[in-house]
Amino acid sequence: MVLKGVENRLERLFERGLTRPFKSTLQPIEIGQRIVREIDLTRRLTNRGPISPNEVKVWLGAADAERFEGFQRALISELAETVRQHALNEGYNFVGPVSVEIFVDDDLKMGDVVVQANFVGGDSQPRLLVGDGRTFVVGDHPLVIGRSPDVDVVINDTDVSRRHAEVWRTTEGVAVRDLGSTNGTYVNGHRVTAVSLSPRDDMTIGSLHLRIELA
Repeated sequence: MVLKGVENRLERLFERGLTRPFKSTLQPIEIGQRIVREIDLTRRLTNRGPISPNEVKVWLGAADAERFEGFQRALISELAETVRQHALNEGYNFVGPVSVEIFVDDDLKMGDVVVQANFVGGDSQPRLLVGDGRTFVVGDHPLVIGRSPDVDVVINDTDVSRRHAEVWRTTEGVAVRDLGSTNGTYVNGHRVTAVSLSPRDDMTIGSLHLRIELA
């Protein structure tokens, strides 16, 4: 399902400039499938649970790389999101931010893909992902969520208080605190006062769903 979503988004993007450019050649979803397989093969089990590689390098043949010319940035973005979504679905954690790079190998034939997945430590950069597509970095200062136009994450919903809740970094990850809202802050369907969040948690404020990404 994750990979199919990637394919659909890429096809819509590429079809603006080309007429089904991948119909009989290397498909973006094939690259995504190879990445997912490599991640599953190289993941590690730790006392924190399964850890996913976070640095992915992809090598394509010159002919295939040429077909992606002009769309490589979009492809990299979608493949990085594939890594994140697969890790979320499987319950994998990361040791650092996710990165995807694409290289050209003149020795590879058309349709060949080589994938290398590595574990690269680094400072995590937690993000708050809002159901309407917005993304906010959870930095050193709490992100205040509410209906007021002067908060960090504005939600235009009458069921949301002006200063409804805040999300902040902790020594172990990210947490959310309700700021005395009228209708409450919910995590996985339960009204909360303050609680730590994992990437699998579904946070609801008003009618909007939010989640966090730790790396």
